[in-house]
Amino acid sequence: MTESEARGVQYPTHHVVAIFDTSDQTSCALDALLGGGFLESEVAVARGTEDADRLAAGTGRQGLRDWFIRLTGTVGLKNTETEMKERYERALREDHTVIAVLAPTEERRDRAADTFRKCGGHFINFFGPLNVERIAG
Repeated sequence: MTESEARGVQYPTHHVVAIFDTSDQTSCALDALLGGGFLESEVAVARGTEDADRLAAGTGRQGLRDWFIRLTGTVGLKNTETEMKERYERALREDHTVIAVLAPTEERRDRAADTFRKCGGHFINFFGPLNVERIAG
């Protein structure tokens, strides 16, 4: 197990992330992304309880931000990032797939989001360095 696996998943800065309910939807999205100019190294696929456990293992943040998110979570306070992470984790535990694609420009973000929508993805969000943008519910 690598150090990053031991502490959970890293925060998906500059990534568009979506949930897919079926293997056909997942295949559609992966084929469209890879055929549409995204590199395989820019696409991450998560599925199953092992990936859900990795996601649950941490906040995805480091340093003071990680400490603060953990602290507020222990007293029952939640923020948008925590609620989104929990929704993605729940989807993985329910045998859905979560795909994240690196999209550092607005054009690539829009292209990834359109691809996800066309293939049946939902709960589509863009994780910027300072904010999370809800694209589709």
